[in-house]
Amino acid sequence: MPGAVLQAGCLGALCLALAAGAGRAAEQAAPLSLRQALETASARDAGISGNRQKIARQTTNIQSAKDALRPSLALAGDTTSVGDNIPVATLTLSQVLFDWGLARSKIRSASQARIKAVADLKSAVEDLALNVANLYIEVAIDKIKLRKTQDYLEFAQRIEKVSNRRVTAGAADRSEIARARLEVARAQDQIAQLDSDRQTAMTELEFYTGQPVAEIGPPPALSVTRRFKSSAAVIRAAMNAPDYLSAKAEVQIAAAAVDTARASRKPKIILKAVGLQELDGGHGTSASIGITTSLSFDAGNLAGRGVQGARQDLAAAKANQLAVERKLQNQLRTYVSQIQSLATTEQAQSAQLTQAEAVRQVYEQQFTGGQRELVDVLTAGRDLYDAQIDETDTFSQRLKTEYEAAHAVGMLGSLIIASGKRN
Repeated sequence: MPGAVLQAGCLGALCLALAAGAGRAAEQAAPLSLRQALETASARDAGISGNRQKIARQTTNIQSAKDALRPSLALAGDTTSVGDNIPVATLTLSQVLFDWGLARSKIRSASQARIKAVADLKSAVEDLALNVANLYIEVAIDKIKLRKTQDYLEFAQRIEKVSNRRVTAGAADRSEIARARLEVARAQDQIAQLDSDRQTAMTELEFYTGQPVAEIGPPPALSVTRRFKSSAAVIRAAMNAPDYLSAKAEVQIAAAAVDTARASRKPKIILKAVGLQELDGGHGTSASIGITTSLSFDAGNLAGRGVQGARQDLAAAKANQLAVERKLQNQLRTYVSQIQSLATTEQAQSAQLTQAEAVRQVYEQQFTGGQRELVDVLTAGRDLYDAQIDETDTFSQRLKTEYEAAHAVGMLGSLIIASGKRN
């Protein structure tokens, strides 16, 4: 009895283990979503890691710029402070009291440089998202084309069988069979090419994710035309784009450079406390405290060319910001217009497909009944297949244009992540 209980317990544990293993296998076999692929790819991308380090460096630069507002300590040793060349240690504690905004302008410049680095990181993530998404689209389109080509192959094989019967019955010569077999061979070759293209895209995905990819999910629709249906939405998206934020940060950096150039032409007021100690074993010491100021000019500073050059840089940065804003708005509006046009084309192609499918079906029935020539039914079949491929290509172009539109304004990554959460 205890053995039976033990055996039953072992069987129960085995069932649980098998169930857990089946659960893990099912999880591993689940299609890899675009969101999952993007998260994995961005975590291991060396370029993105480099951009993150640049942000960390800019954060350090901000702290370094703020150090100018804090007291500083200097320690020096020399033998010239005393007439007898006695070695002396000098300790100087200084604090800037007023510098005409020089330190503040450098802090502001460093802060804006960090904003620019963050925008560059966002751009790098967006580029990666577009590359990975395009591979997902390619695989999805190849799957559709494979199904359509397989359908056409089955149609060609049916026609070949009918041709065999016609030749056997003496209703046609053997050239009809050769023509039908040629169409079968063409379809098989197209299937092989599409499958090769799909495998190539999957291999590229493995490069980005760093792991084997057996199956992937469909790329999500982004509904770009709905998101950017108003001019206000287009303007808002453009002004939140990484390229625009980077250009805006450049303007602020240039403005801070103007303030730095101005402040550099004015004297700093510094509070200093100085202590001296003889190092020959004697007891000679001295201390002093006071306010100092200093100002040095080269020819450029005297002529004000530093300020003039900084103002020119600022004017150039403002012009570039305006150009980037206009470019982004124009790009987004153009993308939306293209998407709408492609959607209209898809509708027209869908209507044509319905008619082409009906024609092929009738012609195939008539050919089987001996009322149509081979060339007629093959032409009808090829017309339907070509129309299906054209519609698939239009769908592919529309989907890619949606993704390019979101990428242009830096929204692709966030939309992909959001779509994954909804699913």
